[in-house]
Amino acid sequence: MNHQNRIMEIFEVVSRALVNAKVQKLRKIGAREINLTQFQYINAINHSDDLTCSGLAKTLGLSKPAVTGIVNKLIEQGYVTKTRSASDRRVYFIQLTRTGEQVANAYEEACREYIRGMARALTETELDQLVLLMEKALH
Repeated sequence: MNHQNRIMEIFEVVSRALVNAKVQKLRKIGAREINLTQFQYINAINHSDDLTCSGLAKTLGLSKPAVTGIVNKLIEQGYVTKTRSASDRRVYFIQLTRTGEQVANAYEEACREYIRGMARALTETELDQLVLLMEKALH
């Protein structure tokens, strides 16, 4: 088997494991109705300040109408709120509710826990090498 195929297999295993870890974490906090797309939106909103639907669409590389539909669903579910801009009444900012923040925190914690588990199998030197190689491959 060549290196590219093996790397692809490893990435697929890691990706599936991360998705499973996130889903388990969501179930643990009682957020069963969230799908992966909504999860990604919540995570993106969590990492942005003064975000509009247009800004979120740009961040996610999607159309504004597509994003607006998902955001409205997240509002209905109680994960996101919209507030009107004080300086421009046409603009609405989207933020996470307290429940949305819990989901975002669960998302990040699931990732951290999975990575901690992987890291336990490696020495400090191996972890340094892994980080170095991953950074090199990304640039």
